Amino acid sequence: MDYLLSAFIEALAQEQNSYVENGRIYIRTHHWSPEDVLKAMLTQEAFKNSFDAWIAERQEELVTTAEDILKQFNLEDRFQALSEVYKQDAVTPFIGAGLSMPSNYPSWTAFLRKLRLDTDIDESHFEQLLKIGQYEEAAELLSNKIRPGFNEAVHNAFGISREIFGCVQYLPYVFDTAVITTNFDNVLKRCYDNARKPFAETIPGNLVEQLPRILATGNKVLVMLHGTATTGTGRILTKTEYDRHYIKQNSHKQAITALCQGTLLFIGCSLYVDRTLGVMKQLVKKHGHDNITRHYAFLEDTGSSETRTAKRNELLACNIYPIWYPAGEHDSSIEAFLTKLAFSKE
Repeated sequence: MDYLLSAFIEALAQEQNSYVENGRIYIRTHHWSPEDVLKAMLTQEAFKNSFDAWIAERQEELVTTAEDILKQFNLEDRFQALSEVYKQDAVTPFIGAGLSMPSNYPSWTAFLRKLRLDTDIDESHFEQLLKIGQYEEAAELLSNKIRPGFNEAVHNAFGISREIFGCVQYLPYVFDTAVITTNFDNVLKRCYDNARKPFAETIPGNLVEQLPRILATGNKVLVMLHGTATTGTGRILTKTEYDRHYIKQNSHKQAITALCQGTLLFIGCSLYVDRTLGVMKQLVKKHGHDNITRHYAFLEDTGSSETRTAKRNELLACNIYPIWYPAGEHDSSIEAFLTKLAFSKE
């Protein structure tokens, strides 16, 4: 596991893990004389044993962290319900921008704000659009203003392969299923390639009408629901693009309906004003909460019981059940949850 190996090597450099005492060299629980070190350099067995032991300790610590968080928010039973579905390989991760941001990809808001700086669009009007969640309209303004430069800006922000950081690298070891994303970057594809667990194929946004057939095959595919940064074809970012795919062509509404047949787990998604949520809310209204699949989301605590309750009620209208983690502990909490989820199969 390359992701954990790099973290292990970083941990070895810490003083408490690597030091010299009484002429012996200590690395974690192992210690050698200088002669032992020279002999050990001829084999990697000691290194592998130390690495394996460190992984076991780290996983145990992460599971404990996850259990502490669940206890803090009184969500042990909800996580157990998610785990039961996961053990049946019936959970599909839905990945948002929050898992790409540690790798220096911008959030949608940051991207739009940066792009506005190169235009004469009124800042107060633009900020008001963002404040009320009209991101599509804000993107439309920018697209109309800078024309071809808009596609170039999307490519520059999300189409470049940056070094990958964060818990997104852990996903290939937890989910051997289809993965859904509205991100434009290639972080997920590279994570699975790096872990030597590649997707069978990538489904771009303009082919989502084939999604029911593709999902029925059971193949591990990456669904780029809103397209990619490298082409405007099938991409969904502006209001015109959303209206075309979600209303006029109705293709994405049908695709999301198909996805909702199984259990979705939203990770790194803010889940505020969103067309996906709109489709899910319509499904609840049409069929009722108890007649459709339940979905889950790992979400950062909103900061107060009042705002948490309001957010919970918004999500319940879409049949999404939140699993909260503390504010400011995004990456570590998600990694802890993923580790505990993976351990539920053992």
